[in-house]
This record gives sequence, C-alpha cells and structure tokens, in this order.
Amino acid sequence: MSATRTRKSTIMETDPLNSRDLSPTIGPNTRKTTRTPLTQTEIEAIPNPVTDHISAEKYLSKTLISQIDEPYTLTHLTSILLHITQISGNTPLPVITAIRVVAFIMKKHTACEIATAAAKQLMDTLSSHIVNNVIGAIAPHVANVLSTSESMTSTLEQDNRLYQSIKAEHDEKEGNTSIAVDCIEEAANNLFESIGNCQKALKTLSLSLDATQDRVNQLSTQLPTAPPQTQLPVNTKPSYSAVAAALLPPTVDQAVGRAAIRARQVLLDPKPGDNLFPPNTSNADIVKKLKEALSNARDESTPHGDIKAISTLKNGGIIVEMENENLATWLRHQENQRNS
Repeated sequence: MSATRTRKSTIMETDPLNSRDLSPTIGPNTRKTTRTPLTQTEIEAIPNPVTDHISAEKYLSKTLISQIDEPYTLTHLTSILLHITQISGNTPLPVITAIRVVAFIMKKHTACEIATAAAKQLMDTLSSHIVNNVIGAIAPHVANVLSTSESMTSTLEQDNRLYQSIKAEHDEKEGNTSIAVDCIEEAANNLFESIGNCQKALKTLSLSLDATQDRVNQLSTQLPTAPPQTQLPVNTKPSYSAVAAALLPPTVDQAVGRAAIRARQVLLDPKPGDNLFPPNTSNADIVKKLKEALSNARDESTPHGDIKAISTLKNGGIIVEMENENLATWLRHQENQRNS
C-alpha cells in the first residue's frame, strides 16, 4: 500500500495535469468544497506544459490525439475534442458532456463558416457573370431608351419650332386681318359716302330729266309730220360660190385640197448612189440649208414666198412644200433649165 501511494504521489508530482496543488478548485465537487472562479488570464497563467499554441500543437502530436499533417481547422479541432472524451473511462461524465457541448457548438460554427465561405465563393464567382449578363441584357434596351429619348427630344424641338412658326404666322394673320378689317371699314365708309353722293346726283338729274322731257314733248308737238319712208326690199338671193360650196361633195373638196398641195410641192431626187444630204441630217438642218439655197437663187423674177415644210423619202429624195403654187412653178422651171 505504501508503494502504491508513493507511485501515485510521484505521478502526481511529475504529471502537471494531475497535480491538485496548483489549483484549489480542481477536484470533485462536495458540499464542503469551496470553489473560487478564475478568469481566463489566471487559468492561462497556471503552470502547465501547454502555455501557447505551439506547445499545444506539440502536445497533440506527441499524444497522437490529432491527425498528422492536417491543419488545425474547426472540423479537426471538433474531432480532437470528441476523441478526448474517449481517452479514459474514468473521466467524469460532466467533463465529457461539457467537452461534447463545445465540440458540437464548434461543429455548428464549422458548418456555418463552410456555408458562408461557399456562399462567398459562389457570390464571387457568379457576381461577375451575373453583372456581365445583366449588362449585356439591358444594354440594348438602354441604348433603345437613349435613342428614343434623343428622338423624342428632337421631335419636341421640331414641334416647338413648328408651334412658334404657327404662332408667329397666326399673329401675322391676325394683324393682317385687323388691317384688312380696317381697310374694309374705310372702303365701306367711302362707298356709303359715294352712294349718298350718287343719290344726291340722281335726284338732281331726275329733276333735269323731267325738265328735258317736258321740253322734248313741247318740241315734238311743234314739228310737222314726216312723210312715210319706203322700205327697200332685201336681196336674199345666195351667191354662186355659196351655192357651189354647199352642193360640192366632201370627196371632191378633199381631192381639190390634195391637188392644191401637190401643186405647191417640188420633188428633189438624188442621183443614183448619192444622197442630197448626209443620212443623219435633221429636218431642221435640211430646211435651213434649203432656205439658204433658195435665198441665193432668188432674182427679180422669183415670186414671193418661202419653204413651208419638207418630207424625206426612203431613197434619199426630198419633197419640198412651198407657201404658194407660183414659187413651186418657178423652182420647177429653174430645175428644168439647169437639167437642159
């Protein structure tokens, strides 16, 4: 028994964790036990092999309570606390329960921190994509809104200018209307005044006309009666030309007209293989050159008149219509003399 007590005392002296002299509050609770609460600083100052995080990590590695080469995260520390409850079967139940309470609370905080970290990472990852997608989605609409706003601003400015123009035109028309009304009133006044003057003149003239009529009546009674005039018979007999024109058939009249036109025409035929004018010469140029030739050919015997119209033929010939038959006859005579 003495040897056992000596061994226990030696263990208690060498093992600081089992030493009861260092803390009077350590030990089983009894009715006579007086426990003095210590602060965290006082508890940390109690002599012990573990005084900081470095010695704590060394102790955990030495006792193989922690997992080797694994960082001391909340999850790892929670696992260590739960394993501490299994070190000895002599550990009081309140101590085991307290350790388990701390372990489960740390586990809850671990889950919360994991969820917070995951949410933060997810937010950091998705925020940029969400912002880019939102910007890409609303950018066309914002551009449309800006374009519509600019268009509305331009339209409002145009409407304002149009309103100002209409207002100015309306004011001008009102001014012109007022001026026109004044002019009409003045003209009406002048017209009424003229009508009054005319009425006065008519009254004066009516008196003069009455006096003149009376004088004419007096003179008519004094004049002798004139002999009756003999009315000459009116000659209603139609002339010969009128009768001939009335009885002449339409076909004969048309034939006479065509014959008169042919009598005024002169045919100019080109020599075989030759043209009177180049093929692309216009009628206006042909008429101009023919008039120049006629002017150069005139002499004292040339009848008056000029070229009226021309017609070109497919063979290059030209039909020249003169203003009168005498000029056409003279040209044919000149052509015959030249050919003879």
